[in-house]
Amino acid sequence: MTEFDEQLTLRPIGLEVADRLEAAIVRESFAPGEKLRELEICARLGVSRSPLREAFQILENRGLVERRPRLGTRVTEMSVDKLDEIVVCRIPLEAACARLLAERPDHVAIADELETELEAMRRARAEGDPLAGFEANVRMTALLHDRCGNSVLVKLLRQLDKPALRYRFRAYRHAPDMLEAMIDSNAEMVAEIRAGRGTGAAEVTAQLVERAWHTTRAIFAQTQTDAAEAGDD
Repeated sequence: MTEFDEQLTLRPIGLEVADRLEAAIVRESFAPGEKLRELEICARLGVSRSPLREAFQILENRGLVERRPRLGTRVTEMSVDKLDEIVVCRIPLEAACARLLAERPDHVAIADELETELEAMRRARAEGDPLAGFEANVRMTALLHDRCGNSVLVKLLRQLDKPALRYRFRAYRHAPDMLEAMIDSNAEMVAEIRAGRGTGAAEVTAQLVERAWHTTRAIFAQTQTDAAEAGDD
């Protein structure tokens, strides 16, 4: 049984279904462009069509699915252009988030929390498990956003982070060096936050996101080329 098939909890059912589907879409259990078949998903999750359609609306707002009359609901396609659009917005916002964290009175305690996930990334590297490293990095990113103390910034970051996760997952999955690079870059960011250097934290974070962007862009372009060539065979 996969995580997607596990029994639902007592959270609002539409939101629970949306979060479950989001995780499956990010991890490409449902492929880009794939049609989401209502009867099949309802059967797997043990829900009716009403909460599933509510979940589809939530996912559409998150930029993960597209709903079209008579054509149903499909997973949003991925493209280099879309990746570029997402990251151009993320760079200044992530930098602002890191600066705010470094300037908080409790910046050392926040750095300690971030270090916990950084250590999880290091364990994943030692165990040769890049996808566990991805999960730790996702938790670290969520922690960064949750602790920054600016509700408007958090909302903007969360809106961008949903579609960005799909590209990040593919990079971790296909690039053996991605986890190593992210450990080093995030260690620099945590050190700046721990020292309370707002400007330094912002600069390091902007560089971190930009480096990850170029790596992810190259990987995504290559996987698309490989898929196209495989389709021609």
